Amino acid sequence: MMRDDYLNEIIHRGNELAMLEQAALTFPKKTSPVRWIVAAACSVLISLIPSVCSAQAFFQMI
Repeated sequence: MMRDDYLNEIIHRGNELAMLEQAALTFPKKTSPVRWIVAAACSVLISLIPSVCSAQAFFQMI
């Protein structure tokens, strides 16, 4: 019984991976530079959040 559940879960994950691979193949290969710029800007902003929070805490202590 436990073995059947495990094998069913493996088959389920395999189907999910196949669907993800299918979606990746249908995704357009060319992406606009605007998307890259927006993604880079968002990643820079997200990486700065801990610095801003710690600076705010530091200035509150002063």
